[in-house]
Amino acid sequence: MGKRSLNARFGFIQSSKFKDYFSYLFSIFYKHNFCSSHFRTYSYFDKRTGKIYHSLNFWTKALPIFTIFYQQFYIDKVKIVPNDFSLLTPLALAHWIMQDGGKSSSGGLYLCTDCFSSEDTIRIAQYMIDKFNLKLTTPKSPGKKGHLRIYVPVSSMIKLRSLVLDHMHPTMFYKLGL
Repeated sequence: MGKRSLNARFGFIQSSKFKDYFSYLFSIFYKHNFCSSHFRTYSYFDKRTGKIYHSLNFWTKALPIFTIFYQQFYIDKVKIVPNDFSLLTPLALAHWIMQDGGKSSSGGLYLCTDCFSSEDTIRIAQYMIDKFNLKLTTPKSPGKKGHLRIYVPVSSMIKLRSLVLDHMHPTMFYKLGL
């Protein structure tokens, strides 16, 4: 939401390693006339790793539909977890996995929730347990002290796949162990 904007817009950044997924998502937004017909590429040098990274990004037009979402997920420009989880559908879960999910070495899946409070992470996990009948845990995040992640153990991966696979881009199947 810009300082003088009436409506919010949505921005998406993805590593160029996942260009196929990026193109898939971009095409959805473009097809609905939410953004222009082009996206941007850029490269940057990360001093911490000493490597050059290549990314792709796009921004939507500022539209009322994005303002509605913005108002649900931000208070005073601070990201929040809303009380209403009805937007957390299998489709939304699939995109969360594709963007912020990580396959674990044990065959399960982590959902990154590092920017959420521990209480909010536990609320989301409980909703997913109740709504989708998944077995989940909330281990500590290795990245941020005091924060939790949602972990889907191997015992729930078949159930998770049945919920999200039809909504996943094939280049992201590896996150589901496929």
